[in-house]
This record gives sequence, C-alpha cells and structure tokens, in this order.
Amino acid sequence: MKQVVNLRLSGSVHGMAVRLQCAVPALQDPLRQMLEPFLVSSWPEGFVPTEGSIKDYDAAEVNRRLSTTALPLHDAAGKLEVYAERERFWLIDDRWGMAEINLLKSQWRAWLLPSPSIDPVAVAEMAVMWPMAQLLRAKGLYLLPAVSVVRDNWGMLLICPFGIQPEIKALVRAGFKVIGQQWTALREEDGRIAMLHVPGRIDRPSARRVRSLTSLGTDSCGWTDLAAEIPGVTQFHSFCDVVVLVEAGRRPESWVREVGSSNAQATLRRHWPIDELHPLRRQSRIVSRVAAKCRLFEARLSRLPGDLLAHLDQMRYGSPCLAQSPILSGGPSPSANAFQMPFMAAAGGFPSASPPENLTPWSLAG
Repeated sequence: MKQVVNLRLSGSVHGMAVRLQCAVPALQDPLRQMLEPFLVSSWPEGFVPTEGSIKDYDAAEVNRRLSTTALPLHDAAGKLEVYAERERFWLIDDRWGMAEINLLKSQWRAWLLPSPSIDPVAVAEMAVMWPMAQLLRAKGLYLLPAVSVVRDNWGMLLICPFGIQPEIKALVRAGFKVIGQQWTALREEDGRIAMLHVPGRIDRPSARRVRSLTSLGTDSCGWTDLAAEIPGVTQFHSFCDVVVLVEAGRRPESWVREVGSSNAQATLRRHWPIDELHPLRRQSRIVSRVAAKCRLFEARLSRLPGDLLAHLDQMRYGSPCLAQSPILSGGPSPSANAFQMPFMAAAGGFPSASPPENLTPWSLAG
C-alpha cells in the first residue's frame, strides 16, 4: 500500500496563526498556492494557532465525531446542511464531504468524498477557506467569498452570487489592481474597513468541470490566476470605499442604485456572502461597520462586461448614467461617448478629466 504523505503548513494569515495538515494528495498543491504568501517557519511566543486537518472520508471516524443531539440550522445558500451543538458545528455538503468546526478550540476537521461533484479548487475552498473564515472571525479577521479591486486609492468590494471573470478582466484593463480574485479579508483599521489580499483564482465559465480529485490541474479545472497571467496586477491592501451587491443572474440591461443609509445594514446583511456560525446565533459586528463606513450600491449586471465601467463612474462621482445593452436598444447608443467617463477612458473610451454635467441615462436618450 502506498504511504500517504501528510502535508503540514504553518502560516500567518494577516497576523493570525494557522496550522494546516492535509492527507489528501490531490489537494496539497492548491492548498500550497492558497496559503503560499502566508507561510512561516514559526510564530512569536504566545501565539495560539487556528488548526485544521483534511482527510479522506472514513465512515467510522466520521460517525465517532457526529453528535446525535445536534440541531439543524437553516442555510441561506440552500446547498449546505449545518448542524450545531453548543460550540461545535457540522457542515455537510453532498458535493464534496463534511467538516466539523469547534469554535471554542479554534479547530476544524474535514473529510472529503472520493468523487466530489465539484472541482478540486472549489473543494479546497469549501474544506479550508470556509471553516477558517468561521474561526478567524472571532479574532477580528473576516474572510469573505468576494472580489475586491482598487484604483487611485478608491477601493471596491463586489459581492456577487456568480462568477464575474469578464468584469474583473475589464477592470484590470481599465487600470484596477486586484486585491482578492475570489476571497477577500476584511478588518477594521483606523476607523475604516481595510481589504486585504487573499490568493485565489477566477472561474472560466466556459471551461469543462472535472468530477474527480485525481484530475487536478489549473487548466482542466477551468480556473485561472490573474496574478500569474498579468504581472503586477495584485495589490495587498486598500481601504474599502464602495460595496456593490450584485443580484443573481445577468439581464440584457444593467443598472446600479445607491442604498440609503437607513436600509444599508439590512440590505448588506441580506446579501452577505457567507453564513456566520455562532453558539448563540449572534450576528458579527463587521456587517454594521461596513454598512456605516462604506457606500452601498445594489447592481444588476448585463452580458456586456464593459457596462460595469460606466457604473463605476456613477458610483464614484454621482453621475446618473445608466448603461444599456444593445440587446435592448437595438444597437449602440448614438450618445454613448458622452457617458464614457474617467474609468471608461482608462479602458480606451472617450477621455474625460472630470465627470460631465447634466448626464442623461442611456435608457432616456432620444
């Protein structure tokens, strides 16, 4: 029988000590890539690490770890089953396996099915990033499955329920730096919300999905790392000025609208991209802080990734432009150049040093 090499990694995730062991060979390379910027040989004296382990599914071991008195919790995403008993939580996902999270001990264990129905990169995120996010939240670091970008010290967090690879590439062409391609770490610093770099890869929507952990590979999995493709595209830190909450699904017409301060916290909590586990079901402080410190916009994306650039000018400068797809309008708007403001100009559009005045939405243009 071939002996399994147990991968052991020690890291400092933005100052938080983490120790990870993985006995699943197919996940070891993506885990190294996921944690590579954070790897350290040791921590300062007194640091207590958050610990995680990943193993192949073993029915006998899993049954010993389960509690018959655990109660089911509702999961907003509809894909997970979550059970709770005091400080312990069990995450069961038929797509990849199961995890046990102990908030009191700051530990998690994950057991992976031999033939998951999602690709290995997604398995690594669910078996490592999701449990780690639950444990590091108690230490003041919030890991979110959200995209973050920055340009000219103007930072934006995009919370979207589907992949936005075309929009991310359009933003990069317009001069934006990427902080988080798939996950972003948030932390409050100096009275503002800081966005911190988390390595990741973006989904290629047209790529074929693999169904087995034995088929691991960036190309076959349909994921691409922008940091590897475009040197210098990564930025490690920025403050968050705007949060964009994207509704599910693409439509022919795109729009954005600002969320008023009175509704900001409730709206943000409704769109929050990760469930938060707590023994007393308390809600974390970060949602209220983000709602108070950042401008919030609800958005709908079209099938044209360039539409988002016009909306960014609206968010930053307050112009009332509304991008409209040729699918609705029957062709490009004759006045389109009038709405290509600074972010659009950086992507090769009409140059403009400042936002034009008296803009008319495309949907109202004659």
